[in-house]
Amino acid sequence: MSNIDLDEDVRDAIQEVTNVAVGEAADKIARSFSTFVNIPIPRVHLLDAADVTMALTAIEASARVTAVTQPFFGSGISGEALLMFTDASMGELSQLMGYQVTTDDHQQVELVLEMASLLNGSCIHGICSQLDISVLLKHPELLGQHTSLNDILSESVFPWDQTLAIELNYAFEDYSITCDLIILFHESSLPSLFRQVNFLLD
Repeated sequence: MSNIDLDEDVRDAIQEVTNVAVGEAADKIARSFSTFVNIPIPRVHLLDAADVTMALTAIEASARVTAVTQPFFGSGISGEALLMFTDASMGELSQLMGYQVTTDDHQQVELVLEMASLLNGSCIHGICSQLDISVLLKHPELLGQHTSLNDILSESVFPWDQTLAIELNYAFEDYSITCDLIILFHESSLPSLFRQVNFLLD
């Protein structure tokens, strides 16, 4: 597919739509875990697939992380959500979610998968509902554990040349948790996505 341009008005509209979705997701997290969530400012980028690491600003490329991926599709769009927590965050993530702190790898993965189902789903459904796009999410799957962000992304084969990336850095009051969510829209989705955004602008 030839290169696609991202109009500034469309970028701003996507950021605003994401802001609304993020607020709804933060409210759901706050009510689920009785904690205040600092609402992140979405960062919207149109990137070559090889440059996805450039969109990830909250986590150092060398930091050890647990990462999960969750594909989504529907109404002419498809993509995936990548949710990452640093290893240093896992103890406090357990506390936030009401579990005993654990060093068991399997249990830590289950924590991240549970959070992904809640956080990813809220954000993606929130974005798509505003754009009148029906969307389905597959179950989240482990992408990597106790490995660097660089290694995870270098081993990932993205099936596109360009992607629209929306990055969200969540912070939880009273908890030292480093969390990065990046929503990647497949290249083939972008004409449909931008068309729906333009309908919203009109």
